[in-house]
Amino acid sequence: MKFFQLKLSLFLNFFVCAILLNSVGIVIFQSVKHYGVTEVQASILEACKDLTIAGVSFLICSFIPRLGYKRAMLIGLGFIIIGCSAMPILNTFLATKLLFVMIGIAFALIKVSVYSTVGIITKNSQEHASLVSFLEGSFQMGVVLSFLFFSAFIYFGNWLNTYWVITLLAAMAFLLLLFTTLDESSVKK
Repeated sequence: MKFFQLKLSLFLNFFVCAILLNSVGIVIFQSVKHYGVTEVQASILEACKDLTIAGVSFLICSFIPRLGYKRAMLIGLGFIIIGCSAMPILNTFLATKLLFVMIGIAFALIKVSVYSTVGIITKNSQEHASLVSFLEGSFQMGVVLSFLFFSAFIYFGNWLNTYWVITLLAAMAFLLLLFTTLDESSVKK
């Protein structure tokens, strides 16, 4: 199967982003409980995520073809790995805010790059539609499983350990992508 490793990485990219993007409600609740911040203070996390996605999409995404889709995805995954690793280590509300800023940056880079990469690796409109549908399905799986992941770790005692699992998934996506060849020469022209 051609491009299997790349497609698996794209799947993991979207899956991890979906888990993190849809965890904001859970993290707001946990921040109130765990860090003792008010609900109003914790609600800033939604803005950290959404405003960063909008800002980065507006400012940087037109430069992604020059940067390269693979490189942009690797940078996005790097942000996710750093942010998720920092959460259980630093264990502060400031780290939580920084995580959601990093998630916003990462998602803006990854979303544009993933969809553009699909256009590069598919041969026709049917294959393109099939892969996009598969990736959208992986995003929805991440949405559903985010609640299960966090619920399980909350139930068993430490919600911050969820971030180690997410770090591992992001690292897998990073390594798969790093060792995959992606010919972006058609975009450069």
